[in-house]
Amino acid sequence: MTQDEILEMFRHEAAGLPPEATPAHETILVLADLLAESRGRLSKENFETLVHVGAVLYRAGAEQFNARQDVADIMQHSARPQNE
Repeated sequence: MTQDEILEMFRHEAAGLPPEATPAHETILVLADLLAESRGRLSKENFETLVHVGAVLYRAGAEQFNARQDVADIMQHSARPQNE
């Protein structure tokens, strides 16, 4: 298969995901399980590439979580009564 064919598979799969699709952190856990199960069957290069993909997804998820937490903290702080 070509890279374009795989990307088309991603697009097709993404288009069919419901709004309440599996959260990113759960997808990362699925990838971690897949990698743990296939460690001895993948080449070292393929394994390391998939670990890199997982790291990118993990960092993006962590940044998104931190951003949401920052907004929640700001909203909580702004809801406090102001002492004049």
